[in-house]
Amino acid sequence: MAEHTSTDNILFPAQWRSYFAILIAAGFACILVSLGLCSLVGDQGLKTFFHSYLANYIFCLSMCLGALFFVLVQHLVRASWSATIRRVGELLATTIPWWAILFLPILISAIRPHSDVLYPWNAVELEPLVQQKIGYLNGSFFTIRALIYFGVWIFAGMFCFTLSRQQDHTGSAEITLKLQKWSGPLIVLFALALNFAAFDWVMSTDPAWYSTIFGVYLFAASMMAFFAASIVVFNILQRNGRVIKYVSTEHYHDMGKFLFGFVFFWSYIAFSQYMLYWYGNIPEETLWFKHRMVGGWGYVGILLILGHFAIPMLGLLSRHVRRHRNALFGWAIFLLVMHWVDMSFLVLPNVGPFSLAMLLGHFTCLVGLLCIFLALFMWRVGDTPLVATRDPWIQESLAYHNM
Repeated sequence: MAEHTSTDNILFPAQWRSYFAILIAAGFACILVSLGLCSLVGDQGLKTFFHSYLANYIFCLSMCLGALFFVLVQHLVRASWSATIRRVGELLATTIPWWAILFLPILISAIRPHSDVLYPWNAVELEPLVQQKIGYLNGSFFTIRALIYFGVWIFAGMFCFTLSRQQDHTGSAEITLKLQKWSGPLIVLFALALNFAAFDWVMSTDPAWYSTIFGVYLFAASMMAFFAASIVVFNILQRNGRVIKYVSTEHYHDMGKFLFGFVFFWSYIAFSQYMLYWYGNIPEETLWFKHRMVGGWGYVGILLILGHFAIPMLGLLSRHVRRHRNALFGWAIFLLVMHWVDMSFLVLPNVGPFSLAMLLGHFTCLVGLLCIFLALFMWRVGDTPLVATRDPWIQESLAYHNM
């Protein structure tokens, strides 16, 4: 087993971990402020807050889910290029247990009797089309499914991370083979859990509407968000003297290619979904899009066409840009913003017209959950090396070169 030869600093800055308590406190304070700001919307105040919380929650969780899928796929295909960057994905994936706890406000809104602040299928009176789905859309079954989803994700994330850490100590190549063996079945379970979670948590905020590719839509957005987040994390770490020799321009180039690819894939799924409903022209199917074309939301839709597709598509097309760390960092930040706009566009129009009070409350909630996201990541890293230095593929990753 080859040991790493670099003397690069692969430990998380210790002083950053001291911000954990501050970030947690700031996060929950911002969420409370968001609740107050959303109350300015009027009668829809509580409903606005819960929808804002859901959109921001999915925004943060999606990066962790994208990280988990990335780790599983890298093991399955025995990828060597990613050996030096995979640990950050493992660390992001192992924060999912805490996101299961932060799911409680969403779960409570779904199981509280006759509370429709988030899910209309939980109301007293239901329209006939929704009434036919009540066997699936009910609080008890919703809870059971959520437990299964989190169970799959938590097990998969902890399984990969625990074995990876064992390999840090033993250097056993058998661990790599074991991870490869079990990654296939775990990917199948992951895909099913993500697909149905997208149906349950996001799509059912408008229960009369349905899309069979909605889970794929959320998957594409999650993968794009993960690669954007990874580029940001590695860029910040390297500016502070970490993993400089382990993460090269070649790795940035590949992360840039994946970022570009999932921008295109997200756009393809978004257009396919819209086109199918446009030419089908069935009222209960087109109503979802109508809500997103009125009340100021139509401008947000245009922003997504430009900012989530056309502009980054052109910006990331050049090989030079994908190999330029600072340029790629800028595009990653831009696409994370667009991902947030996208998640907001999926959820908030169900509340009503776009307004300044809604935006202020929604943005404050974002700041709160982002603070918690950063705190959980810092806490999870702890003293864990940022690179799996005894991975059998590490030397190939260090010598990796794009053609």
